[in-house]
Amino acid sequence: MPNRASRVREQLLIAQKKKLIVEFAHSLERGRFFGFVMSIGPEFFALASLDEGFAFENYSCLRVKDVRRLQCPAKYADFYSTARKLRGDKMPRKIALDLSSIGSILASAVPSLLTIHHEKRAPDTCSIGYAISSDEKTLEMIEIAPGAKWESKPSYFRLKDITRIDLPGPYERALISVGGYPEFFTRKDA
Repeated sequence: MPNRASRVREQLLIAQKKKLIVEFAHSLERGRFFGFVMSIGPEFFALASLDEGFAFENYSCLRVKDVRRLQCPAKYADFYSTARKLRGDKMPRKIALDLSSIGSILASAVPSLLTIHHEKRAPDTCSIGYAISSDEKTLEMIEIAPGAKWESKPSYFRLKDITRIDLPGPYERALISVGGYPEFFTRKDA
């Protein structure tokens, strides 16, 4: 008999193939996630997250094992899809992320601004910044604070503690608009 993670993976694969909007809870966070499953790796999957108005917001890489109460399709997927169609929303484009490991996700996302979640070590917090380097165990990142000021020293995160990675959404783009780019990046790199 397949375990829960295998059943979730199977449902995510169906959602990806059929381009269904899914809805689920996360074992370590409050609230619900809505979106399109873009790709699936051994431990993580890429979700094109939708906001409360069902518009594309950002891409998130989440652990399959953290998905709870998956609805595939989402309970009101027909309504969400109709609203998107009436507005002329398109399917979010597929992005090139290597989901084979947490390290490969980070490497393939560079040089993008990243939001790192590590809920087991720091619930209800996240870290936003640019990856400077990573090895098989650690990520080195220069962070931007909520006031849009860049930290002067890098932060270090154990890869095994990372539970979710988000690519820039509206909040992260606002931080960059106000705070600019860190010194070691040029505009073309970001």
